[in-house]
Amino acid sequence: MSDAVAEKLAAASTGYLSKDDYKRKREEIEQEDALRKLREKMGSEGAAVEVTKKKSKKKDKRPSALSFGDELDAEADPSPRVVPKKMGKCQDVDVSFLKKNDREAQEAASKSEAALREYLVLQQKAKQEPVELPYVFRSEATQRELPQAVHRGTVTVIKGSTSEEVARLVRQDVAKTAGPKFALPEVAGRQVESDVVLAAGVAGNTIGSFIIPASLTLVQVLSQRWSEGSSMFEDFKCGIVVTERRWYEASRHVFPFSQWSVFDEHKTYSLKEFISNRNAKSGVDPVRTKS
Repeated sequence: MSDAVAEKLAAASTGYLSKDDYKRKREEIEQEDALRKLREKMGSEGAAVEVTKKKSKKKDKRPSALSFGDELDAEADPSPRVVPKKMGKCQDVDVSFLKKNDREAQEAASKSEAALREYLVLQQKAKQEPVELPYVFRSEATQRELPQAVHRGTVTVIKGSTSEEVARLVRQDVAKTAGPKFALPEVAGRQVESDVVLAAGVAGNTIGSFIIPASLTLVQVLSQRWSEGSSMFEDFKCGIVVTERRWYEASRHVFPFSQWSVFDEHKTYSLKEFISNRNAKSGVDPVRTKS
């Protein structure tokens, strides 16, 4: 999310907003920002075409240094004028490198905006698609209570869910399926959700590879690609890992937390470099086997 979008969202969300209202407001602002950037891009291209045309007109009006008009008038009667045949566009010549005229630029801008609007509509539909995610949950309690130090399960969410929302749903599922020792704590009869983080694996790495920022949706995560062109997260084929933030901060020097990096959506990652560097970090493996 750009700084401009973040500022607009902060201004628009002043006061009380429900989670759904906040999410909807953010999507509206992001769509408006995408359309604005496209219009600015098309506008700058149109301005460049106009400047080129003006320069061309000025060049045509410039008088020549020498004139032979008087001498030509003194000569014999001129021969009949031959009107040149109008030339049309040659269909066999590539003219894509030439600058567009005003009409062509306007048509291109209209097509681009229509395509962007269609993409945004398809993206909204994609956000409503359900996806089943296999997860691994790690915490101080699982480390202490479970033979393999982790709890495994699956949750079904929609692709429009943010990383934070998915992590909280996983924590709620653990509370339901792992037994009373893993129930969410209660204060005054109400469950207290702990702060949790989500990491997703890539390139066959099921222990987790990248910590996904809380505000990124699954649609945005799934759209990420390696610099080589292939999908990074491959429909979460490697699953996700969820852990309590407090436990992660205390254990980030040990395996597998020592292998995680915070994902930056504005960076480009190389699969080749990731594979060659995946063992560069070190850490103590805290997983205990059954004795």
